[in-house]
Amino acid sequence: MNRILKQRARQLYSRNFGRLMLVYLLNLVYLLLTAVIPLRFPLWLARQGMNEWESFFVTSMAQLVLMLLLAPLSLGVTRFVYLLQMERGPGVREVFHYLSRPGRYGKAVAAGIIQSFPSYLVLICGALMDGTGSPALEMLLLVLSLGGYVLTIYWTLHICLLPYILVEDEEAQLGHIRRESFRLMRGNCGRYFGLCLSFIGWYLLITAILSGVLLSVMMPKVMDYAQLGLVFPDELMESYVFWVQLGAAVMMTFLAPYVSLSTAGFGAAALQGRMEELAWQGRAPYGGGYPNTTGWQQPGYPPPYGPYPPSYPQGANTTGWPQGAAPWQGQQGWAPQQPADPYTAAQQEEAQQYQRYCQGQPMAARTFTSYGSASDLGGFLPWLQVERSDLYSFLKLEGWMPGMVAAAWQQAAAGMSSQARGTGAVVKRSLEESLNGTRFRVTVIISEDAAAGGWQVCIQVEVG
Repeated sequence: MNRILKQRARQLYSRNFGRLMLVYLLNLVYLLLTAVIPLRFPLWLARQGMNEWESFFVTSMAQLVLMLLLAPLSLGVTRFVYLLQMERGPGVREVFHYLSRPGRYGKAVAAGIIQSFPSYLVLICGALMDGTGSPALEMLLLVLSLGGYVLTIYWTLHICLLPYILVEDEEAQLGHIRRESFRLMRGNCGRYFGLCLSFIGWYLLITAILSGVLLSVMMPKVMDYAQLGLVFPDELMESYVFWVQLGAAVMMTFLAPYVSLSTAGFGAAALQGRMEELAWQGRAPYGGGYPNTTGWQQPGYPPPYGPYPPSYPQGANTTGWPQGAAPWQGQQGWAPQQPADPYTAAQQEEAQQYQRYCQGQPMAARTFTSYGSASDLGGFLPWLQVERSDLYSFLKLEGWMPGMVAAAWQQAAAGMSSQARGTGAVVKRSLEESLNGTRFRVTVIISEDAAAGGWQVCIQVEVG
């Protein structure tokens, strides 16, 4: 699944590099204002006579206010990426969508609070710590901070669909959006966590580069101070840390679009109910795939036969008679022959159907049915059975078709597993989608085969 999401993200990234860079330069402004520049505040406040805790508290509160007020800008960046993922042709102005009206801005600020309130809780607890003067209260704040970190992980995994739902239905109540995100992420949090974790190599690479630069620049200075018997100044250390943070923000400007496009693809699949299909596409359904291919993907359609109807070069003889001869001039013993048609009736039908499919026209109604048997529902491979049927080859190549069959099979298998054995149970499950102007319906029927001690399987694909 991650491979497919990342592959599409790379394609979109390469095709829209200019727009994405412009958008993420605006996002860099957000990062500088909310994460990098506040690192300089404590030093400036200390010069104004504030003690260490007071300067840290004021800095944390200023950072919190900036995060709240600039949340609509961050949501606007996410909106642009999601619309790009959905191929809706967004303009850069979408970044400022939630800044365009007071109502939108207020709702986006509230959405930012709902999305990140555990992080705000951790920030507030950290700002209050060491300034209460009470060890018991500081211990309580420490416990709340640790609990806030755990809540942040849980909340982030469940609320991740909020920006995408807000794009699809801006009039929806935020409470409804929150509940819908939690509902859709039920059972998908592990997948989302795995997707986010898959980028750890890039983060480690950025960390290694910045650490190497920091050490190469700072160590000579540290050695100089050590030789003079002086302590390395805290102000200088803070300055180096600031520049490292700035460098990290700039490098993330190039990595963040890749990550965001991948997570937006995940969000789109979750909103459309295609997670099982996406997971199916991300693995070889019956281990191995096709010859000379990677995984289970086949070479692109159309099949090796040429276009229909056949075309002939200008001036070619298409009558079946010898070139230049009239029918009555045929040679003795020579029987006129019509040109051989290289297309079977099935190939002609498929070529016409594929043309209609590509043009978004409804395909002619057709039903494909395959039969098989299963001794183990958990290990049965429904797509392998479908592949052996007479289903149009271009439908076998479409990525959503295996996933649709898999999803219908899983529902039917789950229903059969709940039935008592020996009762001759029959379970039927169907899924229906409309794509490219055509309705597709997959029906899976599982019936108990008491004589063989297994199950009979019927998989039907209806087109049109």
